[in-house]
Amino acid sequence: MKTLRRRLLFWLIIGMVGATMIAGIATYARVDLTANELFDYQLKAVAANLPVEIGAQPEPADDGDPNNDIIIEIWDPAGRLIYPLHPTVTIGKPETIGLSNTSVAGVGWRVYAEQQPGRYVAIAQPSAAREHLAAVVVLHALLPFVGLIPVLTFIIWVVVGHSLEPLQRLAQSVAHRSPQQLEPLPLEGLPQEVSPLLVALNSLLAELAKIIEAQRAFVADAAHELRSPLTALRLQLQLAERAKSEDQRTIAFGKLHERLDRSTHLIEQLLTLARAEPRQEQVSVEEIDLTGLVRQVATDHAALAQDRGVRIDEATVTEGPVVAGHRDNLRIMLGNVVDNALRYSEAGGAVEVGALVIHGRPALRVRDHGPGIPVADRERVFDRFFRRPGNAAPGSGLGLAIVRTIAEHYGCAVVLSDPPEGRGLVVTLQFPDSARDQDAIHST
Repeated sequence: MKTLRRRLLFWLIIGMVGATMIAGIATYARVDLTANELFDYQLKAVAANLPVEIGAQPEPADDGDPNNDIIIEIWDPAGRLIYPLHPTVTIGKPETIGLSNTSVAGVGWRVYAEQQPGRYVAIAQPSAAREHLAAVVVLHALLPFVGLIPVLTFIIWVVVGHSLEPLQRLAQSVAHRSPQQLEPLPLEGLPQEVSPLLVALNSLLAELAKIIEAQRAFVADAAHELRSPLTALRLQLQLAERAKSEDQRTIAFGKLHERLDRSTHLIEQLLTLARAEPRQEQVSVEEIDLTGLVRQVATDHAALAQDRGVRIDEATVTEGPVVAGHRDNLRIMLGNVVDNALRYSEAGGAVEVGALVIHGRPALRVRDHGPGIPVADRERVFDRFFRRPGNAAPGSGLGLAIVRTIAEHYGCAVVLSDPPEGRGLVVTLQFPDSARDQDAIHST
C-alpha cells in the first residue's frame, strides 16, 4: 500500500526533475537561437571587412577540427573562383543571396553570400560549431541546477516529513485509545486541511458514544425488567409444585401460563426495541401507501382484538397518502400503537385506525376508548419500562418507546391528545412533507 509520504516524495521529486529537464530544453533552444544570431552576425562582419583587393593567400594548415574552420570563397563576374581559403572543402557558389544552409560531404554549413562590386563573396561556417557552442553554454548553465537536485530532494524529504508529523501523532493517539475512550480528538496543532476530517471523525465518535450509551442503558434496563418476571415465574412454579389439590394446581398453572405470556411479550418487545434502534445496514426504501399499511396492521391484530373482545374500525379514504420509507419499520411503529390501544380498551369497545392528510402532510391516527393518559404523564409514557401507577393492563412499558424510536428515525411527530368526545386516547403520527421525508430516509 502506497503511503502519503511516498506519494508526495515521488511526485515532488519527479516534478522537480521534470521541471529541470524542461528548463534545460528551453535554455538550449534559447541559447541555440542566440548563438546562431551571433554567428550569423559574425559571417556578415567578415564579409563586410574583406579588403577590396585580395590576392592569393597561403593555404592554412588543417588542424582536423571543422568547428574551427571558416571558409571564404570569392568569385569574379565570370563565375571563376579566385579566392579559396580551405585546402580540402569547397562550398561552391550559393544560388541565394543572404543566409542559407547547405551540406558538403555530409557536413552541414551555414553560408552567407552577398554581391560586392566586381565580385561575389561567400562566407561559410560549420553548423556543428554552432551546436557545440550552444551545448557547452547550456551545460554550464544547467550544472548548478543538477547540483541542486540532491539538495532540493533532501529539503523536500524533510519538509514532507515535518508536515506529516501531525497526522502521525493523530494516528498514534487513535491507536493508543481503548474502545471505551470516545472523547473528541483535539484540533490544536493540526493543519487546516485535516480539520474537516477530524471534525467528521469527532462527530462519528460522538454518535458512537451515544449508541454505546444507549445500548448500555438498554441492557441495564432489560436486565432489571427481566429479573422480576423470572423471579415471579420461579415462585409461581414452586407454588404449582406444592399444590395439594387438583384445583390448586390448575389455578397455579393458569397463573404460571399468564406470567409466561407476559415474559414472552416482554422479550418480544425488547427484541423489537433493539431492532428499532439506529441501524447501520442499508434497507431498501419504497413508496408506501398508508391506507394499505393500515389494512395490514389491522389484519395482523385481528386475533388479539377478537381475544380482547374489541372491534378494529378502519378509516377509509379515496386516495391514501403515500410516504417513502421501510415497510417493516412503519408496520412495527403503527402496530405498537394499535397493540397498546387494544390492550387498554374495554371489551365491547372499538379501536379506530386510519390514514389521513393533515395540513398537506401524511399522517396515521389511532383512537381507543380506554382510560386515556393524563396530560402530566404524556411525555413519560415514551420512557422505557414506564407504567403508570395503578395500571393493571398487561404490558411491558416498551410499546410507545419503540414508537418514538422509529418515529424519530423518520422525522415523524408523535402527538397524544384527547378525543373530541367521550373517553380514550388519540395517537397521531404525522410525517414530514414528501421532499423532507425523502431526504431524511436517504441520509440514513
